[in-house]
Amino acid sequence: MGVLEVLHREGIQVEAIVGTSSGAVAGAGYALGYHPQEMRQRVLDFSRSPLGQDAKLRAMLKESEDNVCRSLGDRVGRVFCKGKLVKDLFMAPSVISGDYFQRMISFFLPDVLIESMPIPFAAVATDIMTGESVVFDKGPLRQAVLASISVPGVAPPVRVNGRLLVDGGVASLVPTTEARARGARRLVAVSVDRDLGVEDSPDQALEVYMRAGDIQAAHLNELQLGLADLVLRPAVGCVHWVDFSKAQLIMDSGRESALEAWPQLESLLRESWRERLALAWQAGVRSFRGRHGDR
Repeated sequence: MGVLEVLHREGIQVEAIVGTSSGAVAGAGYALGYHPQEMRQRVLDFSRSPLGQDAKLRAMLKESEDNVCRSLGDRVGRVFCKGKLVKDLFMAPSVISGDYFQRMISFFLPDVLIESMPIPFAAVATDIMTGESVVFDKGPLRQAVLASISVPGVAPPVRVNGRLLVDGGVASLVPTTEARARGARRLVAVSVDRDLGVEDSPDQALEVYMRAGDIQAAHLNELQLGLADLVLRPAVGCVHWVDFSKAQLIMDSGRESALEAWPQLESLLRESWRERLALAWQAGVRSFRGRHGDR
């Protein structure tokens, strides 16, 4: 959110947005034409609402508050290991109901079609059966973003067109591959994943297993980030993903990362304009030759 605030303030035209998980929510809002300040206020309103203060989410935060700097997988694994969520883990399709996430999406986004949005937008989810990334660039916006934010185990999978979908971050933490496939020439990626380093060694089997998965995901993410022209990394590694009281801090961190990288952003913008001028010149030459022939 904070990154978009800086781009908007400086008058940089965003040509397309591809988002995964929380990035899909923020990206969708901007692609709809919402002003960043309006989006910021909406996030703050949510953090104070009954949805943002949900008892089960608060319980998850309390159980994990001693290791908030750990990755999502490691922290969820630790809560499971403590036995607090074992019943839901084995007896229910998810820890939090699908209805909760549907109401969350409805709080932020209207019921519109993606293809009607002013800025081209795509949300990325993961097919839990095939392991493939699934890109939504048309169809109902709410359904696409719901699938993109469905954290495995925490939210139930979303069934769309015969596919069973979960959080896009499972296959693509930052969807650079998907953005390049859609023709992005200058690509800025925003990564909010945590560092791999931890202070305490895992001491239970599930912790070790989930830690290994986190390491695999981190290395895959670095490879995907290599496709971007510029990577911004807001300092949000020690904020628990369900701690909506830290919404202001998260947005401010995004803004600070964009401001720090402003020289690189300006350089990318200049390169983009040079490319456009070159393409326009080439198109003009081809058009002239088409009308007059080679002389």
